[in-house]
Amino acid sequence: MDYSGTESEVSMDSVQLLAGLLICFPEFSKIILDSKDKAVRMEISVREAPSQDKFEETERLLQDSLMLYHNIEHIRGGKLGFTYENLSLQIYRDIDSLSRGEVGLIVSLIKEKLGDIIITDDIKNPDEELIYMQSEMIDHRIRFLKENKIPESMVGVREDGRVMVYDNDLI
Repeated sequence: MDYSGTESEVSMDSVQLLAGLLICFPEFSKIILDSKDKAVRMEISVREAPSQDKFEETERLLQDSLMLYHNIEHIRGGKLGFTYENLSLQIYRDIDSLSRGEVGLIVSLIKEKLGDIIITDDIKNPDEELIYMQSEMIDHRIRFLKENKIPESMVGVREDGRVMVYDNDLI
């Protein structure tokens, strides 16, 4: 399948990817698509700083689990960063080795280890069909962005049950 597209198609897929990730994973408070690094920075807001031991334990679990996941899926060269700053857990991933399944794994592992301090946007009566459709399109949008130069950096934020995506230069 040919995934090459025009700059406006790539921009629209970038917007839809950020919106889809925020809709499907209410743990994320903000996601930045970095066109220069061809990467995503996903942020999870927390009520308090995790203890150093708990943070390091979570970081090791993420690294070990993603290394195993990449071996199973035959993915080479993935870049992962996991930091804590200003009541925010930040996950850095390159687009070239990212998948929807991996994002789900990352969220599950972080919830398992740090779920008691994560701030999640409680969505009353979620539209299950919308979530399913968005989830199904995430891998397609990631594949599309792997094949095309991301024309601009963008940021998607979740606020009061709404998802908004902006050109990163405006923020």
